[in-house]
Amino acid sequence: MNNLSNHYRFIIVGGGSGGISAAARLKKKFGANSFSANSIALIEPSENHYYQPLWTLVGGGVVKKEITQKPMKCLIPNGVTWIKDSVIELMPESNSLKVSDSKTFTYDYLILSPGLKVDFEKIKGLSETLGKNGVCSIYDYHQCEKTFEILNSVKSGKALFTVPPMPVKCAGAPQKIMYLAEELFRDNGVREKTEVHFYSNSPAIFGVPLFSKALEKVAARKNIQTHFLQKLVEIKAEQKIAVFEKVSPPPVPVAPGCAPVSLPTDPHLGEKTEVKFDVLHVVPPNSPPDFIAKSSLAWTDGAQKGWLEVDQYTLQCHKFKNVFGLGDVLGTPNAKTGAAIRKQVPLLIENLASVIEGKPLTNKYDGYSSCPLITSKHTVMLAEFGYDGKILPSFPLDPTKERYVYWLLKRYLLPKIYWWGMLKGLL
Repeated sequence: MNNLSNHYRFIIVGGGSGGISAAARLKKKFGANSFSANSIALIEPSENHYYQPLWTLVGGGVVKKEITQKPMKCLIPNGVTWIKDSVIELMPESNSLKVSDSKTFTYDYLILSPGLKVDFEKIKGLSETLGKNGVCSIYDYHQCEKTFEILNSVKSGKALFTVPPMPVKCAGAPQKIMYLAEELFRDNGVREKTEVHFYSNSPAIFGVPLFSKALEKVAARKNIQTHFLQKLVEIKAEQKIAVFEKVSPPPVPVAPGCAPVSLPTDPHLGEKTEVKFDVLHVVPPNSPPDFIAKSSLAWTDGAQKGWLEVDQYTLQCHKFKNVFGLGDVLGTPNAKTGAAIRKQVPLLIENLASVIEGKPLTNKYDGYSSCPLITSKHTVMLAEFGYDGKILPSFPLDPTKERYVYWLLKRYLLPKIYWWGMLKGLL
């Protein structure tokens, strides 16, 4: 890092789908030849970049994990300086930030896209038993293949699939792997001897009512038992026991000026239940990066506390107009998916250009997200929606119907769009 500049016109934090795409589009927007050595920097400590949407299919035994990984150095656009380090502190008051070796960088404009933390350690007993004792998770590159090994070894008993408190990266993934596992059990001839249970911290199987109703039918058809408002708090690995705590539903939204809706108190609230399992698929809690949560750029209260505070339509930070955010780190009411990022990046770059040119920000993000809900190894329900659960379909078809063509989209087309379109700043 000794040869690095201390100042860059643009600094992007995060080398995930948002950061790489933003870097590519910045170059296209302002012209590749206009960038000098200190024009744009990307801060990212990881050697590798992952296409995480395929980890569900790795866990289901459909693809190998290696196809989801590429070297970071092959993806960062030419002319962009790669600062291979981690941000530990943001100081937007002085247009600066500090990385882990205590070096400070300054910027004219900052784009924050560091993703989120997958907190396995927040569930007691999980970290030490992950990948063994029947406990698995697709929320890690090194664990998704072990997930298939564990699921494929099931002979009988009880299989549990959990969902933590929202927000969660790709909130549909916990049940996608469950449907693939249920099909795997049938293919292996053990389904009749295996119970499948879905335990969710949420009050419904999916956050958008239209798709929730459709998915309830899928679960019923597959004879999956659902349990809602149940939070996994502990795993007793040696006894193969999962401990769940009964939680309250989220507050009911009310119109401005109206009194909050008063709901009756559940007498079982806080009650803990021990459930025996033979296999347990865990989705760990998701949290904002520490350097975001501790900064003056984070929400200080409410449902989005700790996440990056931006205008949910322009993606510009409220307090510092030269700072923008995108992706999973945002404290906005949209689903955290790659499809959301694909819509956010071009809009953000246009709004950033408007700030530079002193123009009003006219581009608005509608909260679009897409979740290809895998219901088997050949069918997908394509959920597309925006803020307030508004349905935003891309095709003139019933979005709640499971289709083979959407499976082809998920399995084959979307990865190509990602690697060769989105990360190149083309789509």
